[in-house]
Amino acid sequence: MSNVTPRAGKGAAAAAAKVKEKRKGLQQYKDDDGHFSLVRNFRLADLITIMNGVCGTLSIMSAASYLLISSNLPSPPSEEAYNWLYFALILPIAGFGFDALDGKVARWRGGGSLLGQEMDSLADLISFGVAPATLAFTLGMRTPIDMVCLLLFVSGGLARLARFNATVALLPADSSGKSKYFEGLPIPSSLVLTASMAVSVYKGFFALGEHGDLPFGTVRLWGEGAKGNGEGDVHVTAIVFALWAAAMVSKTLRVPKL
Repeated sequence: MSNVTPRAGKGAAAAAAKVKEKRKGLQQYKDDDGHFSLVRNFRLADLITIMNGVCGTLSIMSAASYLLISSNLPSPPSEEAYNWLYFALILPIAGFGFDALDGKVARWRGGGSLLGQEMDSLADLISFGVAPATLAFTLGMRTPIDMVCLLLFVSGGLARLARFNATVALLPADSSGKSKYFEGLPIPSSLVLTASMAVSVYKGFFALGEHGDLPFGTVRLWGEGAKGNGEGDVHVTAIVFALWAAAMVSKTLRVPKL
């Protein structure tokens, strides 16, 4: 007697069909050996997706510029430093705009490319994973445990995107082929964290701000030394990043698509 259930058989058939469709879609890149063939095969939606990644990368660079300008200064950051910091905080939001637009353009143009789907995940990882973690470090989440929390956040986003790409064909879909829900918290939800950091900057809650620390302060788990600098210290806000990672990789958390 076979141990394969009808549901499992349907899932395997759907996965096989997805692989066949993917190979067919990628054939255009194999058949074109001319110079800059990759760029020439880009669609309009693909270029918009790249702009999402550009926004995330610029956010990281702007955060680095803030750190360079304000480093080793006993006085509050200058206006120029604040401008770089606010620019870094705004860019992931701009990236989300491109992320939402590329799907609409792809449907308007008759469907997106498989290359575009892969680029979308990579761009999302930069704008909604690496960039927020970099901003958190910039604002003061710099203890060893803080950095572990931020690494968990980026790793959770990476794993969540990889799982989505691998299993999207198996998720229940509507008549248009669009999945009905997300498994785990989608990575663009990190914009809530980015917006919260922007409010913290406005209120002066960060490493070089008016209050000199992040909201909710620091918890000492072990060790001695100045609060916020010890090896056993962790910012409460860094713990939120770690919990966000757990929500992103959750198998049981299902977020309906709007």
